[in-house]
Amino acid sequence: MGPHPLPPPAIGVVRHSVPADSALVAPLRNTFIEALSTGGLSEHDLTQWRLVFSELMFNAIVHGAHGDASQAIIMEWSVTPDSISLAAQDPGAGPSDAVLLAPELPADPTAESGRGLFIIASFVDEILPWRSPHGFRLEVVKHYPNQGLPLPSNPELDGVLDELSSCYESLTVFHRLTGNLIESGNLRDFIGSSLLEFVSLHPLDRIFFQASPAIPEPLRNSLSMAAWFLDPNDADPTLRRLGALTRETVWETPQDLSRQDIDIKALHSIGAGCVFPIVAGGIHFGALIVLRKPGVTEGKSRTLGTLRTLADLCGIACANTHLTTLRDESQKALHELEIAVELQRALLPILPAPTSACWRVSIYQDSSLTIAGDYAIARSDAAGNLVVAMIDVMGKGVSAALLASIFRTAFDMCLHLPAANTMLETINRTLCHQLGELSMFITCAIARVSADGKALDHASAGHCPTFFYQTDGTRRFFKPSGPPLGILATSSYASERVALRGGERLVFITDGCYEWDRHGEGSGWQRFVEHVDNHRNSPPPELWSQLRQRIANPSGPHLEDDCTIITLDILP
Repeated sequence: MGPHPLPPPAIGVVRHSVPADSALVAPLRNTFIEALSTGGLSEHDLTQWRLVFSELMFNAIVHGAHGDASQAIIMEWSVTPDSISLAAQDPGAGPSDAVLLAPELPADPTAESGRGLFIIASFVDEILPWRSPHGFRLEVVKHYPNQGLPLPSNPELDGVLDELSSCYESLTVFHRLTGNLIESGNLRDFIGSSLLEFVSLHPLDRIFFQASPAIPEPLRNSLSMAAWFLDPNDADPTLRRLGALTRETVWETPQDLSRQDIDIKALHSIGAGCVFPIVAGGIHFGALIVLRKPGVTEGKSRTLGTLRTLADLCGIACANTHLTTLRDESQKALHELEIAVELQRALLPILPAPTSACWRVSIYQDSSLTIAGDYAIARSDAAGNLVVAMIDVMGKGVSAALLASIFRTAFDMCLHLPAANTMLETINRTLCHQLGELSMFITCAIARVSADGKALDHASAGHCPTFFYQTDGTRRFFKPSGPPLGILATSSYASERVALRGGERLVFITDGCYEWDRHGEGSGWQRFVEHVDNHRNSPPPELWSQLRQRIANPSGPHLEDDCTIITLDILP
């Protein structure tokens, strides 16, 4: 029996993942019935739903998890204006197709079991089974046409709760996966356990690793026996095309595919999907691909954020494994440093800045051959405000790339916060929790510009001073108000707020822009300030070119440290 199309998207979904313990049936059933009690259902229907819930959950516990309380089952329900659906998911194989198609009473009337599916089928309108390598899901639907079931909700509160849940879920997943990355004995175990983590949160149709033709042979051999791994030579042509994509791709409808110039007719029958390339160390290892059946809706931003994190960590793991197989004793240090820099560039590319009639953002970066720690990012929040951040990671190699990746995840989840200092405090707590006893930290400067370009909010955590040129050309500095991120979870930071009139310029830098010029005298900073002042009105490309040439004249083409600048011009 193939998968059935699911009913129309639910307005609200309630999902509980609980141990396979029969003692939990009654309290969870009471929660479900309480949710239905305000819906105008008859007492007969409520009684029937009690029976259906009990049978579904007991079947999942007894037959799916075999009564093993260390296993988890998922109970999920939703209410639309004219239907109620209830689903149970367990780690078992589920009943046979024949039993699902025509459930019967047991031949022995005194038998203690065997009536569950018959009771369920006698009441509900639809029985929708779904099988996957990770278990069995059975959803039942009862239609109440034209009844208009009441759906009490508070959209504003629901949005806040969903956002908080998304942040918690992403951080929890990141915490578990980074632990897996450290503890896993090999690449296949890490990726396999990570995909299981994702599937447990998002029971979708398929998630797999589609390898690209460029995947190194040792990695291909290592992963080839995994059920979730698709070899580039053996995969379906459609999946090969998706695995070859080098940009993040998401679609909910066939029209979304057309808008992205992806014309794959075989995907038109699939409800939705996404592709997250796994690229690190200059190698395109492949892509994480999720294909979702029609009619299923989930928290889109939450799902994509988790997948993005998972793809990043898979890239780190692949690059690490590839590095291990490549290097020999004479080249070990050089390979590590080179791949670390490429890993930083691949996982954290400098993305195009948001555009506006109120501002213009330009980002320039050049990395040394030994350090991989600078990162710059500019994003717009949901209200159209611009948020710019510049960081410098203390450390190098894979550890610096991983810490910068944690920062980016935390930064994305804090875009909704109203002030720069609040963002720094929230990100700091996240980093302190993730780092534990590790002696690493990040310096960071953040600026928020209102959507209308009239207000600026700036805060800094131990970072280089930010240049602020006012409309009349005078310059002041925004300086740090607290220590670097990741040192003390209770650190607080202050914001500096300035009204803008148009014509102002901010210049964010990292210490690689000037520390090369100290020569033991501590004067590099002052000479650098004079240089920026002399070019304060230059177009951003010229300012960067002059700075890069200034460094190259005495030091040559190779930098001693990363050099990154952001120019933020407030337009008249």
